[in-house]
Amino acid sequence: MRVTNSMIYGGAMNNIWRNARHLNNLVVSIETGKKIQRPSDDPLLSSRALRYRTILSEAEQFLRNTQQGMAWMEVSEAAFNSILTGSPTTPSLMNRIYTRLVEAAQTGTNELPDQRAILTELRQYFDQMFGVDMNQTYLGRYVFSGFHTNQPPVLKTDWPAERSFVITQNFSASTIERAIAFHRQSPTHMPEDFYINVIKLPFTNVDFHLNVPNADVPQPGITSADGAINFHVITLDSTDMRPDPLLPPPSPQHTAYNPDDEYNGLPVIHFLRDTGELVMSDATRDLINNHGGINVVYEKNNLRAGELNPIVYFQSVELIGGTLTTAGGVTTINGATTQHFDTAGQNIQMEVSPMAYITINAHARDVLTANLFSDLRRLFDFADSLVTSDPRVIEEYFRGPAHQLTGDELIEAVSEFLSDEKAMFSAALHDRINNMLETIMQHASQAQREHSNLGSRMARLEMISIRLEEDEVAFTELLSQNEDTDLAAAIMRKSGAEAAFNHALMAIARTTQLSLADYINR
Repeated sequence: MRVTNSMIYGGAMNNIWRNARHLNNLVVSIETGKKIQRPSDDPLLSSRALRYRTILSEAEQFLRNTQQGMAWMEVSEAAFNSILTGSPTTPSLMNRIYTRLVEAAQTGTNELPDQRAILTELRQYFDQMFGVDMNQTYLGRYVFSGFHTNQPPVLKTDWPAERSFVITQNFSASTIERAIAFHRQSPTHMPEDFYINVIKLPFTNVDFHLNVPNADVPQPGITSADGAINFHVITLDSTDMRPDPLLPPPSPQHTAYNPDDEYNGLPVIHFLRDTGELVMSDATRDLINNHGGINVVYEKNNLRAGELNPIVYFQSVELIGGTLTTAGGVTTINGATTQHFDTAGQNIQMEVSPMAYITINAHARDVLTANLFSDLRRLFDFADSLVTSDPRVIEEYFRGPAHQLTGDELIEAVSEFLSDEKAMFSAALHDRINNMLETIMQHASQAQREHSNLGSRMARLEMISIRLEEDEVAFTELLSQNEDTDLAAAIMRKSGAEAAFNHALMAIARTTQLSLADYINR
């Protein structure tokens, strides 16, 4: 076979360019630190690198989710610590409240002024729990408000009077408290104390006589939990001696705290507007017990700072706009638009692995319940209602025609009246505080369960975070092994490629120097 010069030159040039490309690839690989520069260089490595990068991006995103979730939960944990756990040097708020209630409940050691002083201190703890701890925020979002993270669980400012809500609450039979109440016939009469059956609402001045002609809005009123019984609600003031205007004249013993068993075939419940209490007879209480509790629906407006936010705490409907008409003691709202709020299932969840989620929030209604708010608020209100008589009024009464006392007899009568009144008030407050001791423990147990739930979720999230950090390291290493250049090996191969390239140049130089004339001369 005849080999021509052009064949020699062509083959030599191909070999040179092949060596040059190989050397160039090794140089670029060393310069960039990557094995391949484009997918076509090695499709298998490229596809594997894409999978590793996808997995690594997911792990990094899940790790960011866990870090955000943990930060949210740590803010919640701080509030729980303040409420329940405390520190070795600072007792928790619940512990302080319970301890001071025990002190206030001790008979013979605390008189009425002492009990009131203790309750004044408890108000500060109450305000700290509800006004500060429940309103904790993370990055400007309220951590205990469920999905409504822009709404504080406890109002910080007064709301406009036109904002009106229809609120639904459910009370079990165990919520009914047997407590002491007072009635005074006149400023100069000794108060009469008697036991009542009471359920405490978180609000005062609510309306049970409202009609909203809208199928989506529950109508204010009280029904049994099983829906079998409707109750007749009579709205009064705690000092009211008058019945509902629709009722026949009362008996001489009628008071707001002494409801009838029935009216027009319906069991009667008194709502005391100024105290926020639902008062019922023994027969009505037994009826509620037999039917599993009651559902209470009422309308509330004129919300004030320090009250519970109905958007966060309750199943509620906000009435927006509409016109008001009043007839027969019933106010009708026509043409109102509505916005519904439901507290059920408001769990904020973070995705921590593909299709796996963890709840990062605790809800205010489950931590510090509306019933705890009501129980403490009504206890404070009851203490405030125990106003002792003005000595001057009592003195004038005993000077009057009914007694005509003077001198030491007058002083002794006034002193005895005021002393008996204070003793009666102290005994009544002692009874209410005793009731509160067991109740506060039940509320603390509820909050403790939520705290334990949060703690278990935090522990799980921490384990997930550790696993994600390990995954991030592992897949980063795999990605590096897949696409990063082994510099030591690449430099050795580069040295060999350089030698091959140089020898190829030398060989072609020697070869291209020969011609036919060279052979003729020889």
